[in-house]
Amino acid sequence: MLTLLPTTEHWYESPKKKGVYYPSVTMVTSFLPKGKFFERYLADQESFEEANKLLREAGERGTRLHTASEALDRGEGIPYGSSDLTDEEYQLLAHGYVGWHTAYKPVIKHIELKLISDKHKLGGTCDRIYIIDGALVLFDLKSSKSAIFDSHWLQVAAYADMYEHLYKEKVDLVAILRLTERRKDGFEFVTRFRDEWLDDYKQFKKTYDTMMYLNGGKVLTPKIIEVPEILKL
Repeated sequence: MLTLLPTTEHWYESPKKKGVYYPSVTMVTSFLPKGKFFERYLADQESFEEANKLLREAGERGTRLHTASEALDRGEGIPYGSSDLTDEEYQLLAHGYVGWHTAYKPVIKHIELKLISDKHKLGGTCDRIYIIDGALVLFDLKSSKSAIFDSHWLQVAAYADMYEHLYKEKVDLVAILRLTERRKDGFEFVTRFRDEWLDDYKQFKKTYDTMMYLNGGKVLTPKIIEVPEILKL
């Protein structure tokens, strides 16, 4: 039998407790509003369906850019026309992501690092761990066309705390790189020092408590279904 998890949610199985699943960090941060301007932007759309379409397209754009950036960091080349990237996205990577690498010269320590903590009762996948100018930097790539949201800072703060617990290494900085056509150099790069991200982590824990409160104080669990590996009559 195969065990299937909800495709619309992100869950991570405990590495030590079989059958125990933890919510993803992004599931938790989804309980924090992105702000009145984002909500107004969605409300200004012609219909609920149109708003959902925009969110879906933004998610697909983000997935394509993440996949391509990972390939670049692994030393792979991306010939024009050989991927699902749109012309706009290809140019954004060429100008913004490659340009950022050229300017900051990060040394790669981890790529797409999966973090699962029984202590935190959380899971997530950190985009990168870099060494930049001697500092250990926990890095997340964003493709939002509008802004870096507060929820993004809570996300990287949670990753940083989990990383320190699991790897016993100090995270000096958390960083968000937003690829955007609205900047002359193609990107917005913002960092936060340790004392700043530790404050963000405190807010993350409050958001986690809010999620639990809205779930009646019960531990969240995925709705698991089991199906046979092969269907036949």
